[in-house]
Amino acid sequence: MERTQNPRKASLVLSYNGANASGCFSESSESFTYVDVASGEADTISLKVSNGTGRWLDGYMPEDGDYIDASIVVENWNAQGDNRTLRCGKFDLDDVKASGYPETAEIGGITLPIRTNFNVTLKNRQFSNTSTKTILSDICGEAGISLSYEAEDYPIKEVEQSGKTDMEFAFSICKDHNLAMKLYNSQMVAYDQTTYEKKDAAYTICKSDMQSYSFSRRKSKLYDSVQIQYADPGSNDTLTYSYTVPGGSGARTLFINQQAETYREAEIIAKSRLLENIRGAVSLTVKVKGDTRHVAARNILVSGLGKADGKYFVERVTHSKNSGGVYTCSIRAHPCVTHTEISASKEPIRASSKGATYTVVKGDCLWNIAKKFYGKGSKYTLIYNANKGIIKNPSLIYPGQVLTIPAE
Repeated sequence: MERTQNPRKASLVLSYNGANASGCFSESSESFTYVDVASGEADTISLKVSNGTGRWLDGYMPEDGDYIDASIVVENWNAQGDNRTLRCGKFDLDDVKASGYPETAEIGGITLPIRTNFNVTLKNRQFSNTSTKTILSDICGEAGISLSYEAEDYPIKEVEQSGKTDMEFAFSICKDHNLAMKLYNSQMVAYDQTTYEKKDAAYTICKSDMQSYSFSRRKSKLYDSVQIQYADPGSNDTLTYSYTVPGGSGARTLFINQQAETYREAEIIAKSRLLENIRGAVSLTVKVKGDTRHVAARNILVSGLGKADGKYFVERVTHSKNSGGVYTCSIRAHPCVTHTEISASKEPIRASSKGATYTVVKGDCLWNIAKKFYGKGSKYTLIYNANKGIIKNPSLIYPGQVLTIPAE
């Protein structure tokens, strides 16, 4: 006797202000959308329901403080017994729309502490001798949410919150320190994006799995080096920090119109902005059959797209389910970028007013030596002019040569 095969099924489990509401919504549900974002925005949900009786403008009208807790449940999804749940999280109800005809209502929720001034009040304040984790902790404390911090605690000498909401300011702090920031289930999660992009891929998406795809590469907007100015604490001179990605030519330089307070701060901001540029230059969006395994901030392998194949970091997943039970996911991702570390490094040696000497080692060139002493490779001519007695060609120096490093 053959065993009965249970059908594949995708459904929603919802609670409204803590009470089970799955039946109430499923009876009149027309569509459900959950947007899961790795960083830069808050997660959102949207429920579209039939409003034929007008109840969503009457007794069902959400009030301030109402919230929804949502999960997506799949049963027998890829095989018999393949039952899984994706908890979308807790969402404060932020938006209600009603329209006709036919009469429908749309209820929108967002993972923000909207009962506080977190994302509405513009503030002006100064932070001194602090750190990224301390600032984010203070902001979370004021908003009444918790902080999960998975990164180095970067020092900040001075920063100003000028005409920004706490949410905008928190995102900007993270942006300047290669941190991704996610608002999820009444908490803020800040994590080192490069560390996440170094993780193994969770699974592979083949071209045959894709209902549609879109790939773009903006080479004209892609930089391979960066420069930013910073203050020399010893002399108050303005110095330049520059960085070129491994293997890069340095021909396309991103100039940052912002001055850092220290060499370390300059390095962090410069590398963070360069990484942001590189990650934004290539984008892949695919639409696939819905699955609870598709979540933001996860790495996936893409196969079947030729030179676009590789390991990608998932930036955003949009889960959509209609009244007919069709469940799909739209995934936006970029190739993982792991060549640049923002680890602690020593400030370059500066030539004193009396000058200095330096012994050439294997792999040296005048450009790198000038960068080490002056913070700028283009000042290699100072070293060349001071050592013409032993350097015949500025492109040729040899290990063991002792060079005079003149003062600037």
